[in-house]
Amino acid sequence: MKFWHIARNDLKILSRDIPSILYLFITPIIVIAIASFALSGIWNASTAVFRIPVVQLDSGDMAEEFMSHLRQVKALKLETSYIENGRRYPMNEIRARRMIKERKAAIIIPRDFTSRIRQGQLATIIVLQDPADRVVPSVVADITRSIISRFATMSTSIQASQEAVRVIQRDIQLQGGSVDPRPALRRAADVADAMVDDPPVTVTLKEASSGQRKITPFEANVPGYAVMFILFGTTGAAGSLLQEKEEGTIRRLLTMPVSRASILGGKMTASFLQALAQAIILFAVGHLVFGMWLGKDLLALALVILATCVAATGLGMLLAALCRTRSQVTGISVLIVLAMSSLGGSWWPLYIVPEWMQRVAHITLTAWAMDGFNALLTYGGEISDVVVPVAVLLGMGAIFFAVALSRFKLE
Repeated sequence: MKFWHIARNDLKILSRDIPSILYLFITPIIVIAIASFALSGIWNASTAVFRIPVVQLDSGDMAEEFMSHLRQVKALKLETSYIENGRRYPMNEIRARRMIKERKAAIIIPRDFTSRIRQGQLATIIVLQDPADRVVPSVVADITRSIISRFATMSTSIQASQEAVRVIQRDIQLQGGSVDPRPALRRAADVADAMVDDPPVTVTLKEASSGQRKITPFEANVPGYAVMFILFGTTGAAGSLLQEKEEGTIRRLLTMPVSRASILGGKMTASFLQALAQAIILFAVGHLVFGMWLGKDLLALALVILATCVAATGLGMLLAALCRTRSQVTGISVLIVLAMSSLGGSWWPLYIVPEWMQRVAHITLTAWAMDGFNALLTYGGEISDVVVPVAVLLGMGAIFFAVALSRFKLE
């Protein structure tokens, strides 16, 4: 029975070790919950609703019928108008293109859609797509194809019937009297077969912006995982600071003419430089080894990296101020970093998660950092496009450091 006493003693020690409990139980539960909510649309199609701008340039009966079927699709929430200066306007192509970055896709019904179907000519529905995304536009295009297949059948019937009538009229003019309908039927069947091979109503996918470069997975993955590992590095530095406190290194510094702000500032500077070096190396490897695009504004990219490192360093110092021991900060930091990474967009793009999660995500520095990186690396933005993310990240870093300075006890 001695083994049982040893086991019971170890379990008692574990029960008093809050970081270990967090790591073993609470952290995986939180990460599983966040991932399940974020990816709920993949497993339950009824919860995945895409808000799609629709530009209806044709008011004919075929366009109206197409819109009627489109409104019945539960996976789509159609935006056929917009509000500007307190007035509502019909959705237009210029507005739809501006919304592509957020909505990922848009549908355009050309002016001649109805007339072309009525005349048996090629009719096209245009689906504008975000060049950075292939999921939402593909879903929208597949839904559109399933609807217009009915119109393709109608157009095929019209064209085949018209061809049959032409053949019969020709035979009457040539032969007079009774006419054998079989040549006309064969000709109609040939026309129908040809139109099945080359459908008269099609869906065309077009890039929303011309000249857009091809996006690779590295433009999203390198920044996302860089932010996560920067957070692990800065929270690890917080653990080292508490270890120095436990071992008395900080106490010895207090015997010297050094202020508390200088001590914490020096520790924060070291942590910041470590995070900055880590970010530079990861982005350099992403560019040189994997061919990741660094955007067209390197100064803007540098600002986002610097602001991210400031915010992450401030968070690490805050954890050092709020936790008492290194073991505590270890467990809590794992929980915070994994939760922020899954919630804030390090593991998957935020646009695939429900809207309420997108709003909640922006309580994290990860979401703001990814907003900045996506604006530059995915959409080719400039410094004006990252002013807000940079300002928020710097503000977070300043608040974290101010609280850490007021709460950290050196002894």
